Amino acid sequence: MATAAGYKAIIHYYLQKKCWSIHMKSCCYQGHFVIVDGFWGTEVKPSRKSNPRGWVTARSHQILFFTVEESDLPENQDALSDAQQRLGERLRYDKEHMTFNVDRGTGGLFFSPKGAFTLLPKPTANVDLFSFFTSQEVG
Repeated sequence: MATAAGYKAIIHYYLQKKCWSIHMKSCCYQGHFVIVDGFWGTEVKPSRKSNPRGWVTARSHQILFFTVEESDLPENQDALSDAQQRLGERLRYDKEHMTFNVDRGTGGLFFSPKGAFTLLPKPTANVDLFSFFTSQEVG
């Protein structure tokens, strides 16, 4: 049986610190900005005694996270601008019914202090391999 690369990561909002919490293996990290690049899913455990009862899952190698202070670094600025250009619909969790409005996606997710948003897939360059030939050279 083949397994996906990286560890399973769980992402949820941490109310006490007002940031996003990322759990991987036996480690826990916090960040104000989290970018998941690629496939993601949601899980809900209604019978769980404590919060969180719903969270997002992804593979550890797909996740980039940083704090507000680190968001000024050039590499993080590039990641933020790329994610903000690809924003899709808002990801919402209904605490009463314990459901998400979107169960899974392939484009990615963007978590910020303003909320969680789906990301549209990255545009692919559709290049015609023979576009550099003129009609006289081909013929």
